[in-house]
Amino acid sequence: MIPAVEGHDVYQRAQWERRDEMKKVVLVLAALIFGSPLARTQENTFRINVLAYQWTTTHNTLNFSWPGHANTSCNGSIDMTGYASGSGNISASGTTSNNCSTSYAPPSNQTIDIQKPVLFLLADSETSRMVMSCTRNVRWSQCKALNPGQFVARIDNGHFEVQAVFTKGKEEWVKYEIVQQTAISKQESTPAPAATQEAHASIDAPESQVPSANSGFPNRWKSMTSGSIRVLRFEGDYIYGEAVLSEAAAKAGSFHLMEVKKDGDKFVGKANGRVVQEGGSASCPTTSSVELTLVTRNRIEGRAFAPPRDAKIDWKACTYSPPPDWQSFVWIPVK
Repeated sequence: MIPAVEGHDVYQRAQWERRDEMKKVVLVLAALIFGSPLARTQENTFRINVLAYQWTTTHNTLNFSWPGHANTSCNGSIDMTGYASGSGNISASGTTSNNCSTSYAPPSNQTIDIQKPVLFLLADSETSRMVMSCTRNVRWSQCKALNPGQFVARIDNGHFEVQAVFTKGKEEWVKYEIVQQTAISKQESTPAPAATQEAHASIDAPESQVPSANSGFPNRWKSMTSGSIRVLRFEGDYIYGEAVLSEAAAKAGSFHLMEVKKDGDKFVGKANGRVVQEGGSASCPTTSSVELTLVTRNRIEGRAFAPPRDAKIDWKACTYSPPPDWQSFVWIPVK
Protein backbone atom coordinates (compact mmCIF):
# COMPACT_ATOMS: atom_id res chain seq x y z
CA MET A 1 0.00 0.00 0.00
CA ILE A 2 1.33 3.42 -0.95
CA PRO A 3 1.38 5.96 1.85
CA ALA A 4 -1.02 8.86 1.39
CA VAL A 5 1.68 11.48 0.85
CA GLU A 6 3.65 9.40 -1.65
CA GLY A 7 0.46 8.53 -3.50
CA HIS A 8 -0.33 12.24 -3.82
CA ASP A 9 3.19 12.85 -5.28
CA VAL A 10 2.71 10.12 -7.89
CA TYR A 11 -0.62 11.63 -8.88
CA GLN A 12 0.98 15.12 -9.19
CA ARG A 13 3.83 13.79 -11.35
CA ALA A 14 1.33 12.12 -13.68
CA GLN A 15 -0.58 15.41 -13.99
CA TRP A 16 2.62 17.32 -14.80
CA GLU A 17 3.66 14.78 -17.43
CA ARG A 18 0.27 15.07 -19.15
CA ARG A 19 0.57 18.88 -19.11
CA ASP A 20 4.08 18.71 -20.64
CA GLU A 21 2.78 16.46 -23.41
CA MET A 22 -0.06 18.88 -24.12
CA LYS A 23 2.42 21.81 -24.28
CA LYS A 24 4.56 19.91 -26.80
CA VAL A 25 1.51 19.20 -28.96
CA VAL A 26 0.49 22.89 -28.85
CA LEU A 27 4.03 24.02 -29.80
CA VAL A 28 4.19 21.59 -32.69
CA LEU A 29 0.81 22.74 -33.99
CA ALA A 30 1.86 26.40 -33.65
CA ALA A 31 5.05 25.70 -35.58
CA LEU A 32 3.11 23.95 -38.34
CA ILE A 33 0.49 26.71 -38.61
CA PHE A 34 2.60 29.87 -38.12
CA GLY A 35 6.15 28.65 -38.74
CA SER A 36 8.95 28.83 -36.18
CA PRO A 37 10.31 32.30 -35.20
CA LEU A 38 13.81 31.25 -36.31
CA ALA A 39 12.56 30.19 -39.72
CA ARG A 40 10.66 33.45 -40.15
CA THR A 41 13.72 35.48 -39.16
CA GLN A 42 15.92 33.67 -41.68
CA GLU A 43 13.32 34.06 -44.43
CA ASN A 44 13.02 37.82 -43.80
CA THR A 45 16.74 38.57 -44.05
CA PHE A 46 18.49 39.79 -47.19
CA ARG A 47 21.94 41.01 -48.16
CA ILE A 48 23.06 44.58 -48.75
CA ASN A 49 26.35 45.99 -49.97
CA VAL A 50 27.56 49.03 -47.99
CA LEU A 51 29.45 51.35 -50.35
CA ALA A 52 30.52 54.23 -48.10
CA TYR A 53 29.65 56.16 -44.96
CA GLN A 54 30.00 59.72 -43.69
CA TRP A 55 29.54 61.43 -40.32
CA THR A 56 28.07 64.90 -39.90
CA THR A 57 26.85 66.96 -36.94
CA THR A 58 23.47 68.58 -36.37
CA HIS A 59 23.11 71.76 -34.33
CA ASN A 60 20.02 72.68 -32.31
CA THR A 61 20.18 76.05 -30.57
CA LEU A 62 18.14 76.37 -27.37
CA ASN A 63 17.44 79.70 -25.65
CA PHE A 64 16.64 79.59 -21.93
CA SER A 65 15.42 82.63 -19.97
CA TRP A 66 14.16 83.13 -16.42
CA PRO A 67 12.79 86.22 -14.58
CA GLY A 68 14.64 88.30 -12.06
CA HIS A 69 13.76 88.54 -8.36
CA ALA A 70 14.25 90.72 -5.27
CA ASN A 71 15.07 89.66 -1.71
CA THR A 72 14.40 92.03 1.24
CA SER A 73 15.58 91.37 4.79
CA CYS A 74 14.89 93.51 7.89
CA ASN A 75 16.06 93.50 11.51
CA GLY A 76 15.22 95.79 14.49
CA SER A 77 15.67 96.33 18.26
CA ILE A 78 13.72 97.92 21.15
CA ASP A 79 15.35 99.43 24.29
CA MET A 80 13.00 100.21 27.23
CA THR A 81 13.80 101.82 30.66
CA GLY A 82 11.29 102.09 33.53
CA TYR A 83 11.21 104.04 36.90
CA ALA A 84 9.06 103.66 40.00
CA SER A 85 9.00 106.31 42.82
CA GLY A 86 8.10 105.84 46.45
CA SER A 87 4.91 107.82 45.94
CA GLY A 88 3.75 105.22 43.47
CA ASN A 89 4.55 107.06 40.23
CA ILE A 90 5.81 104.86 37.39
CA SER A 91 7.52 106.21 34.28
CA ALA A 92 9.15 104.51 31.32
CA SER A 93 11.08 105.51 28.22
CA GLY A 94 12.39 103.53 25.29
CA THR A 95 13.97 103.62 21.83
CA THR A 96 13.44 101.47 18.78
CA SER A 97 15.55 100.97 15.68
CA ASN A 98 15.15 98.94 12.49
CA ASN A 99 17.14 98.37 9.31
CA CYS A 100 16.05 96.83 5.97
CA SER A 101 18.11 95.90 2.89
CA THR A 102 17.02 94.66 -0.55
CA SER A 103 19.08 92.73 -3.12
CA TYR A 104 18.07 92.47 -6.79
CA ALA A 105 18.81 89.72 -9.38
CA PRO A 106 18.01 90.88 -12.95
CA PRO A 107 16.35 88.65 -15.58
CA SER A 108 18.82 86.19 -17.17
CA ASN A 109 19.12 84.07 -20.30
CA GLN A 110 21.50 81.48 -21.73
CA THR A 111 21.94 80.00 -25.20
CA ILE A 112 23.05 76.37 -25.51
CA ASP A 113 24.05 74.63 -28.77
CA ILE A 114 23.01 70.96 -28.70
CA GLN A 115 25.20 68.96 -31.09
CA LYS A 116 24.43 65.41 -32.21
CA PRO A 117 26.57 63.20 -34.50
CA VAL A 118 24.57 61.88 -37.46
CA LEU A 119 25.71 58.97 -39.64
CA PHE A 120 24.80 58.48 -43.30
CA LEU A 121 25.49 55.23 -45.17
CA LEU A 122 25.21 54.51 -48.88
CA ALA A 123 24.22 50.90 -49.61
CA ASP A 124 22.78 48.74 -52.37
CA SER A 125 20.27 45.91 -52.13
CA GLU A 126 19.37 43.71 -55.10
CA THR A 127 16.73 46.19 -56.26
CA SER A 128 17.57 49.63 -54.87
CA ARG A 129 20.24 52.08 -53.73
CA MET A 130 19.60 53.44 -50.24
CA VAL A 131 20.83 56.28 -48.08
CA MET A 132 20.53 55.10 -44.47
CA SER A 133 20.95 57.23 -41.36
CA CYS A 134 21.06 57.09 -37.58
CA THR A 135 21.70 59.66 -34.84
CA ARG A 136 23.99 59.16 -31.85
CA ASN A 137 21.86 60.86 -29.19
CA VAL A 138 23.95 59.54 -26.28
CA ARG A 139 27.49 58.24 -25.94
CA TRP A 140 26.35 54.62 -25.56
CA SER A 141 24.05 54.79 -28.60
CA GLN A 142 24.00 51.80 -30.98
CA CYS A 143 24.38 54.14 -33.96
CA LYS A 144 27.63 52.92 -35.54
CA ALA A 145 29.34 53.14 -38.91
CA LEU A 146 29.68 50.10 -41.18
CA ASN A 147 32.82 49.62 -43.24
CA PRO A 148 32.18 48.99 -46.95
CA GLY A 149 31.27 45.37 -47.64
CA GLN A 150 28.46 42.78 -47.49
CA PHE A 151 26.01 42.68 -44.57
CA VAL A 152 22.80 40.89 -43.61
CA ALA A 153 19.73 43.12 -43.16
CA ARG A 154 16.10 42.65 -42.15
CA ILE A 155 12.85 44.51 -41.52
CA ASP A 156 11.84 43.85 -37.90
CA ASN A 157 8.59 45.37 -36.56
CA GLY A 158 8.82 48.14 -39.14
CA HIS A 159 12.48 48.91 -38.37
CA PHE A 160 15.31 48.48 -40.89
CA GLU A 161 18.16 46.64 -39.15
CA VAL A 162 21.65 45.53 -40.21
CA GLN A 163 23.62 42.77 -38.52
CA ALA A 164 27.23 43.72 -37.75
CA VAL A 165 30.11 42.49 -35.62
CA PHE A 166 31.72 45.08 -33.37
CA THR A 167 33.92 44.81 -30.26
CA LYS A 168 34.84 41.37 -28.89
CA GLY A 169 33.24 39.66 -31.90
CA LYS A 170 29.71 40.35 -30.64
CA GLU A 171 26.98 40.39 -33.27
CA GLU A 172 24.45 43.23 -33.02
CA TRP A 173 21.38 44.30 -34.98
CA VAL A 174 21.71 48.06 -35.54
CA LYS A 175 18.65 50.14 -36.48
CA TYR A 176 18.84 52.67 -39.33
CA GLU A 177 16.33 54.93 -41.04
CA ILE A 178 16.08 54.86 -44.83
CA VAL A 179 16.07 58.54 -45.77
CA GLN A 180 16.33 58.03 -49.53
CA GLN A 181 15.79 55.07 -51.84
CA THR A 182 16.04 54.76 -55.63
CA ALA A 183 15.48 51.74 -57.85
CA ILE A 184 18.49 50.13 -59.52
CA SER A 185 17.97 49.66 -63.23
CA LYS A 186 18.23 46.09 -64.44
CA GLN A 187 19.80 47.36 -67.66
CA GLU A 188 22.86 48.97 -66.06
CA SER A 189 25.11 46.33 -67.61
CA THR A 190 23.76 46.97 -71.14
CA PRO A 191 26.59 48.10 -73.45
CA ALA A 192 26.57 51.84 -74.04
CA PRO A 193 25.58 53.11 -77.46
CA ALA A 194 28.21 54.36 -79.87
CA ALA A 195 27.45 58.00 -78.94
CA THR A 196 28.95 57.41 -75.47
CA GLN A 197 32.05 55.57 -76.65
CA GLU A 198 34.95 55.94 -74.23
CA ALA A 199 37.78 58.27 -75.05
CA HIS A 200 41.26 56.78 -74.89
CA ALA A 201 43.02 57.45 -71.57
CA SER A 202 46.29 59.28 -72.10
CA ILE A 203 48.00 57.66 -69.09
CA ASP A 204 46.88 54.09 -69.79
CA ALA A 205 49.78 52.14 -68.29
CA PRO A 206 52.48 52.20 -70.99
CA GLU A 207 55.73 50.31 -71.07
CA SER A 208 57.81 51.97 -68.35
CA GLN A 209 61.51 52.13 -67.66
CA VAL A 210 60.78 52.03 -63.92
CA PRO A 211 61.02 48.38 -62.76
CA SER A 212 58.30 48.86 -60.11
CA ALA A 213 55.80 50.52 -62.48
CA ASN A 214 52.32 49.09 -61.94
CA SER A 215 54.00 46.12 -60.13
CA GLY A 216 51.00 43.83 -60.54
CA PHE A 217 48.34 46.48 -59.90
CA PRO A 218 45.34 46.55 -62.25
CA ASN A 219 45.01 49.47 -64.65
CA ARG A 220 41.26 50.10 -64.61
CA TRP A 221 39.34 50.88 -61.42
CA LYS A 222 35.63 51.53 -60.80
CA SER A 223 34.22 53.82 -58.10
CA MET A 224 31.67 52.05 -55.91
CA THR A 225 30.24 55.47 -55.02
CA SER A 226 29.74 57.07 -58.44
CA GLY A 227 30.26 54.18 -60.86
CA SER A 228 32.90 56.13 -62.80
CA ILE A 229 35.92 54.39 -64.34
CA ARG A 230 39.49 55.62 -64.06
CA VAL A 231 42.87 54.41 -65.26
CA LEU A 232 45.73 54.32 -62.74
CA ARG A 233 49.48 54.03 -63.22
CA PHE A 234 51.70 53.07 -60.29
CA GLU A 235 55.32 54.23 -60.39
CA GLY A 236 57.37 53.96 -57.21
CA ASP A 237 55.99 56.39 -54.61
CA TYR A 238 53.62 57.99 -57.14
CA ILE A 239 50.19 57.07 -58.44
CA TYR A 240 48.80 58.83 -61.51
CA GLY A 241 45.11 58.67 -62.43
CA GLU A 242 42.78 59.78 -65.21
CA ALA A 243 38.99 59.49 -65.33
CA VAL A 244 37.63 57.65 -68.37
CA LEU A 245 35.11 59.97 -70.06
CA SER A 246 32.84 59.60 -73.02
CA GLU A 247 34.38 60.60 -76.34
CA ALA A 248 31.91 63.49 -76.62
CA ALA A 249 32.85 64.85 -73.17
CA ALA A 250 36.57 64.57 -73.93
CA LYS A 251 36.16 66.42 -77.25
CA ALA A 252 34.24 69.15 -75.42
CA GLY A 253 37.27 69.69 -73.16
CA SER A 254 36.37 67.75 -70.01
CA PHE A 255 39.15 65.93 -68.17
CA HIS A 256 40.05 64.76 -64.67
CA LEU A 257 43.66 63.97 -63.70
CA MET A 258 45.10 62.90 -60.36
CA GLU A 259 48.62 62.76 -58.96
CA VAL A 260 49.38 61.51 -55.43
CA LYS A 261 52.62 60.71 -53.63
CA LYS A 262 53.25 58.31 -50.76
CA ASP A 263 53.29 60.11 -47.41
CA GLY A 264 53.71 57.74 -44.46
CA ASP A 265 50.95 55.13 -44.60
CA LYS A 266 48.85 56.95 -47.24
CA PHE A 267 49.09 58.75 -50.57
CA VAL A 268 48.43 62.50 -50.69
CA GLY A 269 48.06 64.82 -53.64
CA LYS A 270 45.76 66.76 -55.96
CA ALA A 271 43.18 66.14 -58.65
CA ASN A 272 42.79 68.73 -61.42
CA GLY A 273 40.28 68.86 -64.20
CA ARG A 274 37.64 70.75 -66.11
CA VAL A 275 33.88 70.30 -66.32
CA VAL A 276 31.94 71.48 -69.36
CA GLN A 277 28.30 72.54 -69.40
CA GLU A 278 26.01 70.50 -71.62
CA GLY A 279 26.11 72.12 -75.02
CA GLY A 280 29.63 73.45 -74.42
CA SER A 281 28.56 77.02 -73.68
CA ALA A 282 30.56 77.24 -70.42
CA SER A 283 33.22 75.38 -68.48
CA CYS A 284 34.89 75.53 -65.06
CA PRO A 285 38.25 74.31 -63.77
CA THR A 286 38.31 71.94 -60.79
CA THR A 287 40.94 71.31 -58.14
CA SER A 288 40.59 69.06 -55.12
CA SER A 289 42.80 67.52 -52.45
CA VAL A 290 42.97 63.71 -52.53
CA GLU A 291 44.02 61.16 -49.91
CA LEU A 292 44.30 57.42 -50.56
CA THR A 293 44.23 55.72 -47.16
CA LEU A 294 44.24 52.10 -48.39
CA VAL A 295 45.96 50.90 -51.55
CA THR A 296 45.96 47.18 -52.39
CA ARG A 297 45.66 45.21 -55.63
CA ASN A 298 41.99 44.47 -54.85
CA ARG A 299 40.73 47.68 -53.25
CA ILE A 300 41.54 51.37 -52.90
CA GLU A 301 39.90 53.57 -50.25
CA GLY A 302 40.26 57.29 -49.80
CA ARG A 303 38.59 60.67 -49.79
CA ALA A 304 38.58 63.86 -51.84
CA PHE A 305 37.71 67.43 -50.90
CA ALA A 306 35.16 67.89 -53.66
CA PRO A 307 31.54 68.95 -54.25
CA PRO A 308 28.83 66.33 -53.56
CA ARG A 309 27.61 64.38 -56.59
CA ASP A 310 24.30 66.26 -56.62
CA ALA A 311 25.88 69.72 -56.28
CA LYS A 312 24.69 72.44 -58.65
CA ILE A 313 27.22 74.56 -60.55
CA ASP A 314 27.06 78.32 -60.95
CA TRP A 315 28.70 78.42 -64.40
CA LYS A 316 29.40 82.16 -64.15
CA ALA A 317 31.15 82.09 -60.77
CA CYS A 318 32.32 78.45 -61.04
CA THR A 319 31.04 77.75 -57.52
CA TYR A 320 29.07 74.81 -56.15
CA SER A 321 25.99 74.41 -53.97
CA PRO A 322 26.42 72.63 -51.61
CA PRO A 323 30.09 73.65 -51.38
CA PRO A 324 32.98 71.14 -51.49
CA ASP A 325 33.52 68.88 -48.51
CA TRP A 326 35.37 65.63 -47.79
CA GLN A 327 33.78 62.83 -49.84
CA SER A 328 34.77 59.21 -49.14
CA PHE A 329 35.16 56.71 -51.99
CA VAL A 330 36.02 53.09 -52.68
CA TRP A 331 37.56 51.82 -55.96
CA ILE A 332 37.73 48.21 -57.13
CA PRO A 333 39.53 46.80 -60.19
CA VAL A 334 37.53 46.07 -63.35
CA LYS A 335 38.44 44.76 -66.78
